[in-house]
Amino acid sequence: MVTLAVLGIALAIAALNLRPLYDPLSDAMSRTEGYLKQVRAKAMATTSAYRVSVNGNRLEAAYASTCRSPSFTPDTALQTELPQGVSVALAPSGATLCFTSRGLLVVLNGGNYTGEPTLTLRDTRGRSKALKLLLGGGVVRQ
Repeated sequence: MVTLAVLGIALAIAALNLRPLYDPLSDAMSRTEGYLKQVRAKAMATTSAYRVSVNGNRLEAAYASTCRSPSFTPDTALQTELPQGVSVALAPSGATLCFTSRGLLVVLNGGNYTGEPTLTLRDTRGRSKALKLLLGGGVVRQ
């Protein structure tokens, strides 16, 4: 019993000391990368177009028959919230990301932008990380 009590106290102290190692920016990168892959997979599995939008620090998806459809239906099962203090910006600004039923990425309302879009995540300490979204549907950390 004494050994278990000492072990429990040691584990509690270790857990408190490991908490400062949490990095919200890295967590947001992992969540965003996984989320985009999940939305792409859902678009291919359901043969629907899935649009991704950024609403504050929340990523939301909606589906329709094609990326050019006038109305999309929100998919409440495909939402994720990023950690507090992390903001997301999409380049080109004002554009909308949409995965086709084949898993290809279409950039809507991007103007004359011909490159691959980039999601930039920033934290309150001024650090930033970027995800490059490939038009073939892949996601690459930069």
